[in-house]
Amino acid sequence: MPYHCYFDEPDNYKNQFDFYEQGGSPFLLQEFIRTIENDKNNIEEINISWYLFNNQYLYNYLKELAANGITVNVITIPLEGYDHNNPKVLKNLDTGKKTTQELTKYNLARKIFGEVYRSTSLKNFHFYVFSHLYVRSANIKKFSRGTLPYSLHIKSAYIKKKNGYLLLMSSSNLAVRDLVKNESIICIENEPGYEETANTFYKNLIERSIAIKDYRSSLNTTCNTHDKAAFQFSDSIYITAPFYDNSANQLEKTLINYLEAAKEKIIICAQHLAAFNYNFNATHHSTLEKNETRQGILGVVLKMADKGISVTCLSQTFAPLPQDEQKFKDVKFRSPVNTRNFQKFYTQLKNTKNVTYFINNDIHSKYIIIDNLLIYCSYNFTPTQFIYLDDVNIPTFKNMPNVSYTGIHCEVGMHVIIKDRNIIKSFEANVANIKNKKQTIQVK
Repeated sequence: MPYHCYFDEPDNYKNQFDFYEQGGSPFLLQEFIRTIENDKNNIEEINISWYLFNNQYLYNYLKELAANGITVNVITIPLEGYDHNNPKVLKNLDTGKKTTQELTKYNLARKIFGEVYRSTSLKNFHFYVFSHLYVRSANIKKFSRGTLPYSLHIKSAYIKKKNGYLLLMSSSNLAVRDLVKNESIICIENEPGYEETANTFYKNLIERSIAIKDYRSSLNTTCNTHDKAAFQFSDSIYITAPFYDNSANQLEKTLINYLEAAKEKIIICAQHLAAFNYNFNATHHSTLEKNETRQGILGVVLKMADKGISVTCLSQTFAPLPQDEQKFKDVKFRSPVNTRNFQKFYTQLKNTKNVTYFINNDIHSKYIIIDNLLIYCSYNFTPTQFIYLDDVNIPTFKNMPNVSYTGIHCEVGMHVIIKDRNIIKSFEANVANIKNKKQTIQVK
């Protein structure tokens, strides 16, 4: 079969509040490794770009493959971007044994980074950091992981075989010291329409990344200008990156074309839903109007509901309207960063027919189902993902007077388009499963 998908969730584990040495999605890690293991004698090269890379089990497995002659390229964010906070005791899922000390994501990543940096015997194993930061406002607060946010947010692998390829995408960071969430992973094998774009993207990404042995913490990453690369995406895969000019601006138009073609239903599931009637200052762009307001993909989704399309929304984050706060006082949910913007969206959604909305604190998968088509995404549906600015210049930040930024605002993101009926059914079943959870709250 050319397509496979797998799902993970807290109910698969005895205690959803345990932190596992095998990472935040042990089952998906197992499937990721099994997919490679099934075909490893046919594999020549593995390119893996994972937002967070602190999973010792995954690292050890990739090292073993490299030692057996497979070229392995790992790209992740700099060590500075790993969370120092909230150290936790880790549990081994297989043995039940717990670590004697509490660990953070940073502790775990540092061990891997340090070993690769010092090693003189790692053959065929190449480790890179993509240090691009992205901001567009002087009002941003200090980021929880590092000073400013890093743009590399994809979790994907492109694997070259002697005769064919594998493309994997996951919602899970597979990160150790993450709790298990509702996650998913998709595998595409030898299907036409994906490989050329994936191959070119990884080549472009590695060219603009820094080999770990050349990386220094003193490197000035607040100047983020990237030389541009030519790109042309197929109908099957789309990628945004700071080195793909205007790619994030074009992403929104690409998604809107699919949404406006809906005949019966739209299901949109993500950790965050916020891309709705947002405005931004485009003075940091060479061709956009000075100030621009966009309806966002969520604006289009609600317009389609007005036309009679059945719409279902699912998200992890939620902010009740002031008049509804008492109603939701006992409901556990994570608040969106921009509460005001979300409430504008929710106000209109409440007054729109043909829409149901569910929240669940464990949602982390990101996808859209439109009739018999799946758009599987690495990114959330927030304004940030759909804004490309090529000339950001912030001499000082309101909350960080000693920090400046010059460069391009664009998150690294990816989506794939899948029309396989079995895959669609699997994701529809995943939606039904989330809706039926006792932790799920229907808010519309």
